[in-house]
Amino acid sequence: MAINLAKRASDKVVERFRLGSCTEGIFSNRYKWTGVATVQVYSVDKLPLQDYEREKEDGSRFGKLTELGDTVQEMTVGDDKAFNGSIDKGNNTSQMMVKAASTVLRRQTDEVIIPYVDKYRLKKLAQGAGLTGTNITLTRENAIETIMKAGVEMSNQMVPREGRVLYIGESEAIKVKLADQVVGVDKLAEETLVNGVCGTIDGMQVRVVPDDYMPENVVFLIVRRGCAVAPKKIETYRILEEHPDIDGAVVQGRLLHDCFVLDAVKNGIYAGKSDAGI
Repeated sequence: MAINLAKRASDKVVERFRLGSCTEGIFSNRYKWTGVATVQVYSVDKLPLQDYEREKEDGSRFGKLTELGDTVQEMTVGDDKAFNGSIDKGNNTSQMMVKAASTVLRRQTDEVIIPYVDKYRLKKLAQGAGLTGTNITLTRENAIETIMKAGVEMSNQMVPREGRVLYIGESEAIKVKLADQVVGVDKLAEETLVNGVCGTIDGMQVRVVPDDYMPENVVFLIVRRGCAVAPKKIETYRILEEHPDIDGAVVQGRLLHDCFVLDAVKNGIYAGKSDAGI
């Protein structure tokens, strides 16, 4: 890695573009990983409906007695990532002190950690989706209908309409914005789509993300809030001003996190895929 020492230059750093998190706010906060790495979540099974036998004299008129069962899902946080960087005082002085440790830490969080976590979560959500569509190709002619049909599949599985979020890459979003059902036809739909991430389609909030955020072979993803959890077991970011090995500062960070789809409500996630694999 090159260290560029300044001769005569500005003391300002040209900052790269950055995005905030696109996945915050869609996860359940009901489960706590405090003090543990593994959490077990119980879901209660459903009881079968039976005919009420009003003329029956012996035994229960409510039908066969069935013990109420349960299902256990065990989730262990496993994705453990870190970074470790030095800022030598000599180099930093020669570079007009452009590498302020606090700024470096903020930049690392914005440009590396947040995008990585968003991509990781979207991949996990797609892998755990209870509903999937395959061989999907969006065009301006079918984009709106395809997305709405995916919403219908969710509704037929009793997934509430409120709280649904549609994730779609920038390139695929163009087809949605230019869809025949939108442009020049429905002024309301046109207004809701024009803002991209702030718009809605069939009641679903649209979050347009960079193409490489979407998992491979996934055209779009519909997620109902609360159908998954995204624990952060360890989140450490620190600056060591006095390090024994260098004359300068050390910037370190560690993130132990994960993302899990809750089995009991996995039908609240629909993955529209271009083929059968993710």
